[in-house]
Amino acid sequence: MVTTSTANDKLETLAGADPSWLADLRRLAWERYQVLDFPQGREEHWRYTDLSLLDLDSYEIPSDKDEPEIGKLPAKASSALALKGTGSTGKIVHVDGSRFSSTLSREAESAGVILTDIETAAVEHKDLLRPRLGQLIGPKDVFSASNLALHRGGTFLYVPSGVRLSAPLQALHWLTLEGALVQPRTVVVVEPGAQVIFNDIYSSENLGRPSLVNPVTEVFIGREAEVGWVTWQDWGRGVRQISTVKAHLGANAKLNTLLVTLGGDYSRTWKECVMAGEGAESIMLGLYFSHLDQKFEHWTMQDHAAPHTRSDLLYKGALADRSRTVYYGTIRVRNEARKTDAYQANRNLTLSPQAKADTNPQLEIETNDVRCTHGATVGRVNDEHLFYLMSRGLSRSAAERLLIFGFFNEVLERVEWSGMKELLAEAIHNKLEGGK
Repeated sequence: MVTTSTANDKLETLAGADPSWLADLRRLAWERYQVLDFPQGREEHWRYTDLSLLDLDSYEIPSDKDEPEIGKLPAKASSALALKGTGSTGKIVHVDGSRFSSTLSREAESAGVILTDIETAAVEHKDLLRPRLGQLIGPKDVFSASNLALHRGGTFLYVPSGVRLSAPLQALHWLTLEGALVQPRTVVVVEPGAQVIFNDIYSSENLGRPSLVNPVTEVFIGREAEVGWVTWQDWGRGVRQISTVKAHLGANAKLNTLLVTLGGDYSRTWKECVMAGEGAESIMLGLYFSHLDQKFEHWTMQDHAAPHTRSDLLYKGALADRSRTVYYGTIRVRNEARKTDAYQANRNLTLSPQAKADTNPQLEIETNDVRCTHGATVGRVNDEHLFYLMSRGLSRSAAERLLIFGFFNEVLERVEWSGMKELLAEAIHNKLEGGK
């Protein structure tokens, strides 16, 4: 049973252990939270959502007595960190919002790389964290305000100027608490000219009572830096998630992202990339596979705020059984963002007559001399392709699996850099076998 306290008591407990600057930030966010309205479902960005799943008062806020009591990570957690074909520069593991373990290679440490939890960073790396925490994602709605006020756990990653890391850094958020509200906060800072791959993974076993995870991630990328960034959600049954991520790109910076959504009962992600510097480039890949009665929502924003910027988005999803997905993507080109080149595509493959995919690509263009293209499709497995494969001796199920892998292959072939391609192919196979 989770031990809880009131939100006000919890806030003061957290603030009392923080440096004064962070305590003040928490209290300001809590003041904002108390005057914000909970969404009603009539708003454009909430009309697809079952808001009863996200009622913050329905979940218990863990207390300090709820520290994890596990001697070692379960097999599912360990396998999530098992990269294929490459090593790891460092790993940090959080369990129920508390740091469980962390390692960092000598090479990275001597180069000035920092990989730690937010609580430690607030004390030991104040000058790096303080100007950034809450700057990209402030208390704009009840969920982001609750996170900023009551966050516990999460990663702080700092890569100094010019440091180029060849192997990925990894963070794992493992959940065991039932009926809980867990709110990690992650801040990533990549200085000019640096290069890094960061894999941020969220996972759990099945839960008996629903828990809600409300993570927030802010990513700052300096000029001419190159970042590969994976966000992988593989929750067990009983987990609900509402996630907010935002990246800010400097001049000629390049961000290559992959968002994977596989598990949980419900998942909603808002992901925004702001190309703030001239020549910045953002590649946004997404892969999701829903089944049973799962519901996944993906909201994306490609925000071009400077000239000569480029973005390329491809989200692909498969839907089985009675599951439902929502994709709502916006390309925004601001008045000063001349010579923008933006592309957005959402492709959905329904595997059951009861599955439903809603897709809604949007353009907001404030200037001319740009090239912007978007499109969306929802379709079934091609009967002619299926017949052809079965005529070559494959069973129907084997032919369907082959076509589904072919559907996802366009994404799989573009994520070699992550070190997670084989893990992703294995996860798709598990979904096809009904393993979630």
